[in-house]
Amino acid sequence: RFIRQKYGEKIKSIKFIRQRTLNRMVCLVNDKYYVKIFRNVSVEQLKNFEFLNNYVSERMKVKVPYVVADYKIPMYACESVPGKLITDFDKKYVLENDQKVLKQIHSIIRQLQRIKVDDIPNKERFLDSMQLRAKEESCRHPKQVLAHFDLNELNFLFDDDLNICAVIDWDTLSIANNPATDTTIFLKYWNAYKRRGV
Repeated sequence: RFIRQKYGEKIKSIKFIRQRTLNRMVCLVNDKYYVKIFRNVSVEQLKNFEFLNNYVSERMKVKVPYVVADYKIPMYACESVPGKLITDFDKKYVLENDQKVLKQIHSIIRQLQRIKVDDIPNKERFLDSMQLRAKEESCRHPKQVLAHFDLNELNFLFDDDLNICAVIDWDTLSIANNPATDTTIFLKYWNAYKRRGV
């Protein structure tokens, strides 16, 4: 119903992708639409996410999939973006291009942080106190910035030359008090990825 209403397409196929927690599941519909279904997200949270994700997607150079939400389920959908996961590459090749990947990630974080928090309408609703308590670190010059809050290696899509095509899974997007937040999160995941066997 949701895909038909939003995109005018009948459901021809639904493929289960992954379920990291019991609170959400991810499907690929018609091999074209990336759909995430939540079990415990309020309508207000979903509305806020839809607004903020699409606000960011219009202001980033890297591809950020535009989302549409269904407040009855609750769930959201976006058109899937072409690209490969890091796990589709030979790990030795990835590690040989470690600096190339890192340079791109830092560029994406800078793109996100160049979006002025003070210009976001009603920005207070995006100050997630749970995220701030969990992620905030001491900083001599605190500055509010937008942060993805889940920059793990599986949330980037690459072309064949390890150029980043898109960043996905923005539903933890919020405002952080520390500009180092996303860098710290990414390096934690990236170092764990590198430590795993080649």
